[in-house]
Formats: sequence, C-alpha cells, structure tokens
Amino acid sequence: MARLILTSLVLAIFIHPLYAQSSLYTDRSGYTTGTQDGRSVNTYTDRYGNTTGWVGGKYQNTYSDGYGGTTGTLGNKRINTYDDGYGNTTGTIGRDRINLHTDPSGVTTGTVGQRRLNCYSNRFSTTCY
Repeated sequence: MARLILTSLVLAIFIHPLYAQSSLYTDRSGYTTGTQDGRSVNTYTDRYGNTTGWVGGKYQNTYSDGYGGTTGTLGNKRINTYDDGYGNTTGTIGRDRINLHTDPSGVTTGTVGQRRLNCYSNRFSTTCY
C-alpha cells in the first residue's frame, strides 16, 4: 500500500508548481482520488503495482517489475524509478531526478527535480505541504 500511495504522490507532485499542496485518498481496491492544487487525480493500481489513470489532465501508465522497479509514462515523459525496500526511491521522470525517503511513520521527504517534497501518509491518505 505504501508503494501505491508513494507512486501516486510522486506523479501528482511532479506536474505541479514548487511547494504544491495535495490531498489524496486510496481505497482498499487500489483507486486513488483527490486533488493537487485544484487539479484532479484519478488512478488505479492493481495488485501487481501497475498504475493507470489521469494526473492533472495527463495520462499515466506505469508497470512494476515486482522487484522495486517501475517504468512507464506520464503524459509524454518517461518514468523510471527504483524503490530499494528500505524507504528510498530514486529515478527519473523525463529529465528530472527523483530522490525520496519515506520513514516507517509515513513521512516522505526529498526532491523531485528541483521541487522539495514534504508529505505524510497514513494507511489510505496522503497530505503534502
């Protein structure tokens, strides 16, 4: 579930301005809905970690390799990320580097491109400030 929330979170944050605010909710079946600076987020992640849907008017389609790697597209940008299983996520979206850390309490910090990210996730919701 944490990976699902983190994937939706990174993609939602990526397409919006610096210090964006978001409120996302993920239900038990894998649907993530919410807003990111007034723009809608509506995605579905299956039990294998593959995600499809819309993030701020851009179509998102990603595939998980089952070992921490994710690849796909967001709009016309390529996504390649890797989660090491210890809360660290690295990779790229288009030309922007991703460098995030999520601690066991659900706090995610780091950068996506030049944007600073500070978020908190519980079991089904994510809030960024």
